[in-house]
Amino acid sequence: MTGFEVRPARDARTAALVSALVEQGLVPHEREAEAAAVVDRTLGGQEALPAPVRRRIAELAGYVGGAFVVAAGGIFFASQWESLSRGEQVGLLAGIAVLLATAAVALGMTGPGFARMREGAEPVRHRLTSVLLIGAAGAAGAAVGIWSEPLTEPMQPTGVLLGMATFVALTLVGYLLAPTMASQVAMAWGAFMLVPLATDTFGEGSGTAMGFGVLGVGLLWLLLAERGIWREVATGRVIGCGLAVIGAQMTVFTDQGTSWFGYLVLAAVAVAAFGMYVARPAWPYLAAGVVALTLVVPEALLDWFDDALGPAGALLVAGVTLLAASLAGLRLRKEVSHA
Repeated sequence: MTGFEVRPARDARTAALVSALVEQGLVPHEREAEAAAVVDRTLGGQEALPAPVRRRIAELAGYVGGAFVVAAGGIFFASQWESLSRGEQVGLLAGIAVLLATAAVALGMTGPGFARMREGAEPVRHRLTSVLLIGAAGAAGAAVGIWSEPLTEPMQPTGVLLGMATFVALTLVGYLLAPTMASQVAMAWGAFMLVPLATDTFGEGSGTAMGFGVLGVGLLWLLLAERGIWREVATGRVIGCGLAVIGAQMTVFTDQGTSWFGYLVLAAVAVAAFGMYVARPAWPYLAAGVVALTLVVPEALLDWFDDALGPAGALLVAGVTLLAASLAGLRLRKEVSHA
């Protein structure tokens, strides 16, 4: 229970009085702490809340305050949104973004500073600052999307694309100021959503293009994780592996007759994941290899045999593939751990 010990509030006069008593020989030096506690009680010092409890209360208050701001905006928008002009909508969202960003910057600068927070100081302040910056990025992205909508071509998601790009860019800035797992996940979600928006805006939105786009984002994420750019390396690996598998799977859903290319991509991801696990024994690579292999084998067999296996056969093939992939993964893990 060391983290929850109650610490007395130290009166400003205590140090001087105890020091004088020690110098006069009236209090042994080894009993200085006990003397300080007695002097505090005599001077009327009150017991304070445990420091961890105080920090948790402060963090909770910050989350509740931010939630109140978002809730108030949501309630107002739900009842009045349609009656507002586009300029008023943009102004309200921009105001919320500025309010949350200002609170985050003030929170970071009034403590040990952003540099010290990135080094691990004040984790509660660090997390709260990150959440506020994510909220500010979301509000700013929505404002940009609404503002740019009439400037773009009809039936094109260019406004949404610009809003999402703004969200990703500002979330990156927030991550650089106060890196957390939450901000990395928010940035990855934004990057994932950017891919179909970009392919719809600048291309035909085919499954192959979207798949390779998501796969590219996943590979970039893994590269940054392995180079230590993401402070939360394990989170970066999970995100990168997940996006790589999803992107490879998306390439399967393409024009009839060319799905074999998607199977090759998915199989290549499985092989690459197993290879990365040998080079860098981290469980996300092993999991990605097992999942990719479990997906590609049943899909390819069902496609090539024109669904002749039936539902029962499909389940059997999927089950056998999963067991085989899991056993292969466990074998590989054992070999890597004993290497």
